[in-house]
Amino acid sequence: MELHEERAEHVGPEFELARQACREAVEASPALHYLAHYSNGVFDFGVDALGEPGPVPDALPGGTRREELQRLGRHLTFQVATLDRALQEVRTGRLIRTVLHTEEGALFCDSVVPTEHVVGLVLDHAGAGPLFGHPAVDEADRAVAALATRLRGQLSLGSLNPGGWEGARDAVPLPVEQDVRAHVTVGEGPLTACLSAVRAQDLHLVAHVAGGEVRSMVDCLGDPSLAPFFRQVTVDARRRFYHGFVQELGALTTKLNRAVSPVVGGLLARLVLDVEMGAIYYYRLRAGEYLVGVTIDQARVRAADDRMSALAEELTPIGP
Repeated sequence: MELHEERAEHVGPEFELARQACREAVEASPALHYLAHYSNGVFDFGVDALGEPGPVPDALPGGTRREELQRLGRHLTFQVATLDRALQEVRTGRLIRTVLHTEEGALFCDSVVPTEHVVGLVLDHAGAGPLFGHPAVDEADRAVAALATRLRGQLSLGSLNPGGWEGARDAVPLPVEQDVRAHVTVGEGPLTACLSAVRAQDLHLVAHVAGGEVRSMVDCLGDPSLAPFFRQVTVDARRRFYHGFVQELGALTTKLNRAVSPVVGGLLARLVLDVEMGAIYYYRLRAGEYLVGVTIDQARVRAADDRMSALAEELTPIGP
C-alpha cells in the first residue's frame, strides 16, 4: 500500500531525518498503520498506511480520520505531560512510553526527549481480541519504541529502552537471596491471586480496584534485592503514592477512553505508563473493576506486563 504523508507548514529541512525514520518504520512494520511526530504538543508531520483518500477540495476542515488522529495525538501528548509531572513524586524517572490498548486497536506515545513525541497506531479489524499478547499490538509497540530510540540517536542520546523490548528475552531477573513475605496493604478481593502474582523478580506490586475502592494491594517492595531502587524515596512513601494513584486510575482511564474510543474503537482495556525505571499497568476486568501492577525495574517491564496479562486473564469474568 502506498504511504500517505502530511506535514505542517512550519516543518523544514531540520525535520527531514526524523521524517525519513518515521516513514521507514511504517514501511518495515505491517502492523503499524499510522505514525505522527509532535514537538511541544504541536503536530509536525504524519505518515500512514490507512488507505483513506485525501479530503475533497470543498470538504469542511477537521472531519477526516487523519485530522481526528492529529487532534487525538495533541490531546495524548498533553495528558502524557500531566502524568509525567504526577509520577515524578516516586522518583522513577520520566514517562517515556504510554500504551492505550482498546478492544479494536492500540495507540502508543513514546518520548524522544521531554518535548518531542512520536504517536503510533495499530488497528485490528480481524477481531482477534484485545489483550493477552496480541501479536500485532506487540509488533507495533516494538516498532514505535525502536523509532523513539533511533530519533534519540540522531541527537547523540542513548536508549531509554521503552517497553523493555531491548534484550527482554535475555534479561536476568534480580537475585533473590531469600523469600520475603509480601506486604499486604489491603487484604480483600482476590487477595490469593494477587499474592501469587507479585514477586521480586519482576512484578513488584499488584492492586485490585472495584467500585472505586482498593480491595487488594500487595507488594514486595521491601525485598532486600530491591534496596538499590530506594535511594531517593522510602518503601512506605512509594506504597502511599501507589495506593492513591491506583484508586485515581479509574477516573483517568474513563477520561482517556472518551478521547480514544471514537477514533480507535472499543473500550480501553489496557494502559501502560512506562517510566525510566519500570512501569505501571492497568487492566480492565469489567465496568468499575480493574487491576494495577507495578514494576520498578526497566529490564523487566515486558516480563511484568506478561505476568499482569496472565493475572487479568485469570480474573476476567467469563461470559457477558
